[in-house]
Amino acid sequence: MPVDPSALHGDHEELFAAIPTEGTTISNPTLQRRLGWDGTRYFRARDALVDGGLIVRGRGRGGVVRRVVSDDDTVAERTIAVVVDTTADPETTAATVEAVIKNELALYDPMRHVIATDWAQDHRRDPLAVEITALQGRRATGGTWSRPDIVSVEVRTFAYVPGKYLEVATFEVKASNAVNVQAVYEALAHRRSATHSYVLLHIPADQADHLEDAVADVAEAARAHGIGVITAADPHDYDTWEDREEARRVEPDPERLNTFVATQLAPTTRDLISRRLR
Repeated sequence: MPVDPSALHGDHEELFAAIPTEGTTISNPTLQRRLGWDGTRYFRARDALVDGGLIVRGRGRGGVVRRVVSDDDTVAERTIAVVVDTTADPETTAATVEAVIKNELALYDPMRHVIATDWAQDHRRDPLAVEITALQGRRATGGTWSRPDIVSVEVRTFAYVPGKYLEVATFEVKASNAVNVQAVYEALAHRRSATHSYVLLHIPADQADHLEDAVADVAEAARAHGIGVITAADPHDYDTWEDREEARRVEPDPERLNTFVATQLAPTTRDLISRRLR
């Protein structure tokens, strides 16, 4: 279960208070000097805050950290990457971007439901949770393309293999008016912290022929990188979903995976994972 900031005390409370509240980074050496702590004391407190899901580490001289901005501080906004013609009329471009965002947002809920039910059953999955992770406002989740649209998590066990395995599948959703290979590179960014990553394309039946070349380009790029590709004619109906490319399983760095769970998933899901892994 993630740590409640109000429950911090001692060094943990003091260090957390010294980190910028708005989610900007600050270096380890700067914090050590500000607090007057030696390395052992500092890193013991820092690591506890990282493990508690309150801060995340980043790249920078001496190493940097930043707060995970709480849900209460988020703004209901979503950045959706859109490829547009920069030579087009500004009003036309704005209308195109608005249409892409509106169409993609409408896909999340029905696709999440299908992934949690029919898709999971067909792929022999038993997810603990399937979450829409796209709509997290300004919460710090790791930078550009760090935030998948949908995430499925489960803990798997096998009859003849010891141990428990945390499986995290990410889905990058694209509406029919935003089908291009950029989706593959967004999914690749997610896969650094997941075991499987997919591009999930809405391809209505009446647009399938027109979009086939674009889908083929996405599938070719995905195949080269082990990214799965799924097309869905009807986001509500699994009978219209088709696996175009299988997702290759990878083993992410455990620390990166832990940070992903701590920063991307809801507290109830994190608690389920923690209890299932005991």
